[in-house]
Amino acid sequence: MNDEKKEKTCNGYEAMYTFLSEDDFNKHLEVCEACAKEHARMQRVSELIQEAKPYIKEKQKQSRILKSAAAFFVVAFATLSIPVYMAGANMYDNMVAQNTLTAQELGFPVDEYGLLYVE
Repeated sequence: MNDEKKEKTCNGYEAMYTFLSEDDFNKHLEVCEACAKEHARMQRVSELIQEAKPYIKEKQKQSRILKSAAAFFVVAFATLSIPVYMAGANMYDNMVAQNTLTAQELGFPVDEYGLLYVE
């Protein structure tokens, strides 16, 4: 009958862990075998997480470094490619659209017809 009473008062590990004070929870673990087993498993999981923590932090640090390097290269590429693109657009305008400068605009001496003047 005592076991039945214990089972009736136990609402499961999660509920007992959440709603009981630390002292009451520890007393409950002494009398409830199912919760004691679950607590032992949870303690092991907690130990594994603590063991893995340095590796996870190192991986996050490497990830931040990699992201920073990628962002730097994207900005550098964009900064360097815009002038190249603009120069290409100007060349297109000058060659294909025939927006070429005249001899007079280039500073050469020309006659009244716009032809080069040679003395």
